[in-house]
Order: sequence, then C-alpha cells, then structure tokens
Amino acid sequence: MTHSITPDAPLCQALSCLPEKFVVDFANGIDVAREHMRVQRQRSGFFNRLYDGFTGQGMRRQAEINASLGDGMQASLQWLGELSHSLARSNWAIAQVNERVTALSGHVAQLAHYSADTREQLHALAQRLGERMQAMAQEIARIDMTQQAKLNVDMAFSKWAAGRFGALSPAGRCYATLEELRWGALGDYLRQCADPREHERFRELVADKAVQQLAQDTGARPQQVQDTAGIWLATPSARSSQAALAADDMQQALAYLADGTDTQAAPFVHSAVQLRRAAQAVPMIADARRLAEAMVGEIFPEKN
Repeated sequence: MTHSITPDAPLCQALSCLPEKFVVDFANGIDVAREHMRVQRQRSGFFNRLYDGFTGQGMRRQAEINASLGDGMQASLQWLGELSHSLARSNWAIAQVNERVTALSGHVAQLAHYSADTREQLHALAQRLGERMQAMAQEIARIDMTQQAKLNVDMAFSKWAAGRFGALSPAGRCYATLEELRWGALGDYLRQCADPREHERFRELVADKAVQQLAQDTGARPQQVQDTAGIWLATPSARSSQAALAADDMQQALAYLADGTDTQAAPFVHSAVQLRRAAQAVPMIADARRLAEAMVGEIFPEKN
C-alpha cells in the first residue's frame, strides 16, 4: 500500500515545486458543472498520495470540513483557499490558481442554482489571491531593486580597486566611490527604503568595503591611525603633464560633485575635495574606519 506524502516530507523539501503544482492541479480539478472535484483515478496515483498528505485526509480537520460542507463546491473552495494559503508560494502558482478562480467565478455566474454563499466564497477567494499576487509583485520588484543596489556597490568598489580614481587622494577615492553610489541604484534604493534596519545594513556594507580599500591603498591596517593631511588627503605625484591635467580635472569634478553639500554637515567630504582642508571636525590623525564611517554618514545619513 502506497503512503501519503506530506508537505514536510524529504521529497517535498528536495523538490519544493511539488506543493505548488499540486495546488494548481487541485484548482484545475474543480468542476462547476459536476459540483465536485474531479480527484478521480484518471489523475495519477501520485496525485492521490499528495492529496491524502496535503489535505490531511482522515484527520479531524478533514472530518470537520466534510461534515459541515459535504463533498460539494463549497468543500472544494474551502480546501482550495486553505491549500493555496499554506502551500502555494511562487508567483506562478498563485497566478494560475487565480486564473482558475476567475474562470470558476464566470461559470458560477452563469448557473442560477449556485447559492449566494458559494458566490461570496469565490469572490473572497479571488480577492485574497489578488492581494497575494500584488504583494508578490511588489516583493519581486523590491528584490530586483536590492540586487541592483548590490551590483552598484560591487561595480563602484571595483572601479576604485582597479585604479580608476588613482589620481585622487585616498579620501578623494572614497568620496568618488560614494558619489557613484549616491547617484546610482544604491542611492535610489536607500532613498526609498522604509526599513531602518535594511538601510543601516547597506550603510555598514559600504563602510566596511571602504575601510578595506582605504587600508589596501595605504598599506595600513584598518585600525592603524594615519596622518590626515599627509596620508588620507595626500594626492599622488603626477608622472607627466598629461597625468597632471587629468588629476586636476578629476579634482575639479569632485569639487563640483560636492558643491551642494553643507560645509558644517559634511566636513570629511569637503576635506576630501580640498574645499576645506582644515575642517575643524576632521581629526589630525584617523584610521580607515573613522574616515570611511564618517564619510558614509555624510553621504547617506541615518534613517530616522
């Protein structure tokens, strides 16, 4: 005798799409014209094993529902509502169930003998499925935006690591990278992010990456203090007149990027672009973490 398969069975853990397909097949098996589910033997024995395990056949909950609703349309819809809530996780599964429920609503509307309760049950189920589809669409958009933000972080720091900002001081390279992020996908994400913890998580990620790169550029440990003017704000010597012109253009570009920032609110930024080399709030000596976290805080303020 074959055994039933429950949602927490190892098979379902390995093939997590099984419950999704079952719910869709269950929905497609509801037959309005015959007023019951076509869970018949023409469906595979495997489907029946899933049905027994997923619906709790023989358990008290099954008996209670059967006793109150019988084996008709309302029982089918009751189970579909419960199963779609507990088993359907993917957008595709929910979309297919929603499509079937929409079709069922049309069929019921054409048959006068269906009760108002059944029609209301279908309407409520369709509404719940619609809300889940909308929530999942928003979640997909959020995940896509999160991935774009992470890609933006990787690309910006790859530029820094590859020497694209090599004409600048270490602090200037950090600021240039942060501006890439502020104007990129990360900036968009953080401006729209409503979760302070998620906002802080990205700030910490950016600060940690900046600390690592600053330490690598100076050959120092992340916690090793360095002279601010002599190390963090020092620009490399140009090897040619062309390199000097390029470095000057880069420095002017940084100043242009920073011209909208407040001197008092962003002293590290203004020091990095040499608009205010002796900013009172900038320490004479600092380690990489002090510099990185301060500059991240000025570019991406904490979420209140």
